[in-house]
Amino acid sequence: MRHQLMKTMGAFVAAAMIAGSAPPAAAGELDGVTLRVGSWGGSWQGIQREMIAPKLQAMGAKVEFVKGNPAANLAKLIAARGGEAPFDVFEIIDATLPSVLKGDFLQPLDLSLIPNAKHINKDRVRDKYIATWVTQEGICYLPEKFKELGIAPPKTYADLVHPKLEGRVMIPDFVSGGGLAMLSGFALAEGGNINNIKPGLDLVDKIKGVQFWKKGAQALTGMKSGDLYAAVIHAGWCVRAQKAGLKVATSFAKIDSNTVGVVKQGWIGIVKGSKAAKAANIWINEFISTKFQVAFAKAKGAMPENRAAAPKLKDDPLLNRLMILDPDKMDRMLRVDFNKVDTSAWSDQWSRAVAK
Repeated sequence: MRHQLMKTMGAFVAAAMIAGSAPPAAAGELDGVTLRVGSWGGSWQGIQREMIAPKLQAMGAKVEFVKGNPAANLAKLIAARGGEAPFDVFEIIDATLPSVLKGDFLQPLDLSLIPNAKHINKDRVRDKYIATWVTQEGICYLPEKFKELGIAPPKTYADLVHPKLEGRVMIPDFVSGGGLAMLSGFALAEGGNINNIKPGLDLVDKIKGVQFWKKGAQALTGMKSGDLYAAVIHAGWCVRAQKAGLKVATSFAKIDSNTVGVVKQGWIGIVKGSKAAKAANIWINEFISTKFQVAFAKAKGAMPENRAAAPKLKDDPLLNRLMILDPDKMDRMLRVDFNKVDTSAWSDQWSRAVAK
């Protein structure tokens, strides 16, 4: 299968953070350097282009973006093995990280160029990658439509099986950025586990007329047109939908008696052999800066890993309504250790059960 992921391996040991600050940026410091950034497209890329790229351009670098979700970009790295990599620095999610590490695609970070790492929890600053954000995976829905149909707001994924929602629900495709997080939530909520995802696949089959998104924007388009009433997607998309004028709400589905919703962890790393390693380290430092992390969270609905940024979100009414900002409540969300998941087996099962 084209997007089939490599089997996972154990995580690398956390590296100690380096104290001190990076030297001030200087014009011409990156003259002649082209930095290629692998990331999602659309507004996710747009805010990086607006807030981070100019800083490197002022130092003389040229910045180019390579559009793709982490699974797609991993596939590009695998295809390019033995030749020039398609990008220098790229975003990774927890589900694809084990395969990236097993493929030995990353080189060590230079933490002397990443002083903002001091704002990230030490257990999330690794030798070759660093945590950037988390998304809160749940259900984004149209409350007025549910009220009109006489349907209670969804509290579980199984609530999406309601006959009045037939053909009106969209969930992530397995190969999308949210596919593995979704399948994890479905499987565990239905009594399965990471070694038994059949209950989750069975639930997908019960949602009659279910549609699949490969890009989150597809779900927003469907809700805006009235074709969709609910989508399994991270809360950041609900934030964007509300800003676009849609009256939406979020529900973090119950997984078990102590767990609601699913966390998806974002990371960033530098491709081994990059000719723009210095620029890539500087890019990472800007990505995890307090200023960018606050702006990114408010625009994209992705919770920052920067500890100085998170408190600055508490007074944002939209994020308070559509996301979980309380750290204790976030700790109750499902976090899947994908080092223990055979994603190749998951892909095969998905293909046989769903993509037929």
